[in-house]
Amino acid sequence: MSADDGSSDGNTVPDESASRIEVVFWTLVILVGLAAFLYDFLRILLADVPAGQPIEIIHEFQQTMFLIAILGGGIAVGLVALAVFQYGAGNRRAAAAPDVTWGRYAMTIFAIGMTFLMVTTMFVGASTLSQTDEATADEAAEQLGVDRQIDVDVQAGQWFWRFDVDGMEATQGERVVVPAGTVVNMEITSADVIHSFAIQELGVKKDAIPGQVNPAWFYVEHVEGETTIQAGGEEIQADSYTVTCAELCGKGHSTMTGTVYVVSPEEYEHWAEANGGTVPESFHAEEGDGGDHDDGGH
Repeated sequence: MSADDGSSDGNTVPDESASRIEVVFWTLVILVGLAAFLYDFLRILLADVPAGQPIEIIHEFQQTMFLIAILGGGIAVGLVALAVFQYGAGNRRAAAAPDVTWGRYAMTIFAIGMTFLMVTTMFVGASTLSQTDEATADEAAEQLGVDRQIDVDVQAGQWFWRFDVDGMEATQGERVVVPAGTVVNMEITSADVIHSFAIQELGVKKDAIPGQVNPAWFYVEHVEGETTIQAGGEEIQADSYTVTCAELCGKGHSTMTGTVYVVSPEEYEHWAEANGGTVPESFHAEEGDGGDHDDGGH
């Protein structure tokens, strides 16, 4: 009895596949998923990241984890695609005993190596981010080699943000202007319930708790000029970052937003004077080049 009528002569097996085209199709389906994953990794790797801390550290570890995922998951998916194409029904009619020793040691070494990389990255990443979160503004300035700092008191309330900037007499509500090339030292508290001050683009998140002051800081190296703000009847270039509340705080939680505008140090001095304020004594725009920006914007 032949293999075509559903039996086996001991050397051949029934061909249950439609054709080689089906094997190629499913192989391509698997590889398309891998290609999409690789594209997403390259898109993140090559994306313009704000020149600030601590978001740069977060981005670096994100790239590392994506790379590990490419090496680990990508190779595994590639092997599955190879197995489907090479050993799929319709591509081989003669039964063959599997070689259980092929690649055994190589796969063991690969699995151990990938596990080591993942665990190391997670521990080192968590430790680094923890140290960054616990670092004071002075420590951050020393690490970054920055000689400019500015203090900002942040108060949360249902459902608003209030900012008191060193040198500015008036409280800035819902929006605040700060200079680039400067470590922005924040002291965050709440007037009522627990809130959480968060700027996702800069990697900042700090709880605002009634009766407690929590320190936080961020640093934006330069201004790209994605928007403008008014200063004494003139428009100056600025970058904007959205402040959100990351702690459920009541019915107005979803609308509790604010905006941080970052301008160059020189233009910040102009803005402060136009709004009846001054710059702190420790603020020297003429030192360093942190305020340089691209006049053309994005």
